[in-house]
Amino acid sequence: MALIAAVCLAAVISVTFAACARGEWNDGSYDLSLPDFSAVTADSGVGEDGWYLVFEDEFNNGDSESSGLQSALNASTVFGEVYIRKNPGFFNEDGSVKRGIWTTSPEGVRWESNDPGKPEQACYWCSDMVSVGGGYVTVSSAQESNHICSKGICPAEGRFTSGIETRAIAEGEDSETSNKGQADDLLFAQAFGYFEATVKIPDADGMWSAFWLQSSNMRKIGAEGVDGTEIDVYESAFRRSYKSKMGHALLWNGYGEYAKVEGYIGEIPMDLYDGQFHTFALKWTPEYYVFYIDGVATWASRGGGVSHVKEFLRLTVELDAGDKWGPHGQKIGAFKQGDDFVIDSVRVYQNENYEKYIIDDGQFSGDLDLAS
Repeated sequence: MALIAAVCLAAVISVTFAACARGEWNDGSYDLSLPDFSAVTADSGVGEDGWYLVFEDEFNNGDSESSGLQSALNASTVFGEVYIRKNPGFFNEDGSVKRGIWTTSPEGVRWESNDPGKPEQACYWCSDMVSVGGGYVTVSSAQESNHICSKGICPAEGRFTSGIETRAIAEGEDSETSNKGQADDLLFAQAFGYFEATVKIPDADGMWSAFWLQSSNMRKIGAEGVDGTEIDVYESAFRRSYKSKMGHALLWNGYGEYAKVEGYIGEIPMDLYDGQFHTFALKWTPEYYVFYIDGVATWASRGGGVSHVKEFLRLTVELDAGDKWGPHGQKIGAFKQGDDFVIDSVRVYQNENYEKYIIDDGQFSGDLDLAS
């Protein structure tokens, strides 16, 4: 997700970017229909079309002030009975999950300041910017000159925000490789299925939120996107008065000289920055991806070959670090403290017909590109 700004600027890495400019994507080869989950619940079996609930989380049972952040993030996750039956090692004998699937995004610098003389413009991810309460996860963003980081990782001065995800960094790993697929502890990951998040997008300059999936080895070179693709279900950086532009993207082969990306910016005839909740979703089949906003298909693609490996979920915010650029080469302006990013719910489904196509990460040869 973070590399898309550089991609459209085109000077940083050699990439294939198919649709920074809008283009035709609906060629009739994709099933754009939204799966019908009306009869699919945590207690139901596999539906006639193969779908079953993996988990749903409305974050309505946790309060980070009273129980602590990690406990609150994981107080409301409900897994479907089919998934529990298929994955017994993931659960205790009573059906409860052995460990929570949510944690905060990796602590520390996200973007160095674009101006070395203005370190206060650097963007940091800090778990102190995340809270749970009232049925929501809230990710705040702020410019601070006296920031107090409870983990002692972030500096006092900078721009601070964060996110949540279903991947933790393995303890004791070197920070140089810890966020590059070398030390992933996958709390939850899945290949194929349907993924949706209902969120309230920040309406503020210099910031963008995103819902994305990432594999541990999307930096691996050799099998194009099949061995791992960053899937940006949405990225927000396109505020307009009565219409909104929204970005979707697929990235594979890492973020260095071999990186490739295909993206699409769609114009939505509604205001996605209206202070209301909107639902962003992905249908990921073994043959293609379909992206949805509020139940309407907005893009479909096969990328560089559809990823066949398990990927973890991320819902994050990033801030301008002094150059005013955001994803897809869009000017997002200088950061000004504004609205919070609010997560209402996340749901994940699987289709039993897709499961036989899943490939283990370790079956792919090739090196990870850790250059960037």
